[in-house]
Amino acid sequence: MGYSRFALLSSLAFIFLVLHPICGDVSYSIPEEMKRGSVIGNIAKDLGLDVGRLSARKARIDTEDNNVQYCGVNLNTGDLIVQERIDREGLCAKKASCVVKQELVLENPLELHRVSIRVQDINDNSPQFKEDSLKIEIHESAVKGARFLVGEAHDGDIGENAVQGYSLQQNDHFSLNVNTKSGGRKHCELVLDKELDREDKKEILLLLTAFDGGSPQRSGTVVIHVTVLDANDNVPVFSQAVYEASLPENSPLDTLVITVSATDADEGIHSEITYGFDHVSDENNDVFSLDSKSGESC
Repeated sequence: MGYSRFALLSSLAFIFLVLHPICGDVSYSIPEEMKRGSVIGNIAKDLGLDVGRLSARKARIDTEDNNVQYCGVNLNTGDLIVQERIDREGLCAKKASCVVKQELVLENPLELHRVSIRVQDINDNSPQFKEDSLKIEIHESAVKGARFLVGEAHDGDIGENAVQGYSLQQNDHFSLNVNTKSGGRKHCELVLDKELDREDKKEILLLLTAFDGGSPQRSGTVVIHVTVLDANDNVPVFSQAVYEASLPENSPLDTLVITVSATDADEGIHSEITYGFDHVSDENNDVFSLDSKSGESC
């Protein structure tokens, strides 16, 4: 019976040593991208540890949930220092809260202290569009007030450091309308304020800028290339208002009498010209012919 009690007490003592309780937690809040060697805080002071015994107790920082040891401890001063680059976007992407967990380990006796480092976002990313230029085709027949979606810019930062708005360079035809999606994301669309005329201007270049709310403010731009597509809004125009011709009465068949010519300011199929007679009296209907393509009359 005495032996069993001794064995039980020994087992409890062993469990106590192996499962040594974590003595305390400490947390810090730092901006991302601090230089290596920067002091986060004096962890010895914050935990009430004897600085003079840090070296003898082999004080060190271990990782909890990843393989990167972002911090180290200065054994002479007790300072917790930055050891590796801490990039908030790489660690937490768009999460609202970003916490790096490390552990301070001391030996003789064994002590574990959890260290939580809350990483604050800095404005180290600029808004970016997916492409350097956007191409939009718009028919010149588009009515005033027509809208054309141009998408959104993306920013690796969060909160005020993310995209806050857009601006459009001054131009003669378009204004900008900005809409906010769920989650605060903003996208924009062009609004046609003045009708287009392809015959006056075939292409229009617009500069769209996205900006964030950081300090200093960052921005990104994209060039919008608008191609104005043709509408059949022009009529053919002859080179002369009246064509006059004369020929001898004994002229042989198929003698060229005159060539008419017309042009159309439209393009493509809308600019193709077809010629034909109109209002010809019945007695003269078979006297002359007109080539529908060349405009030659015989």
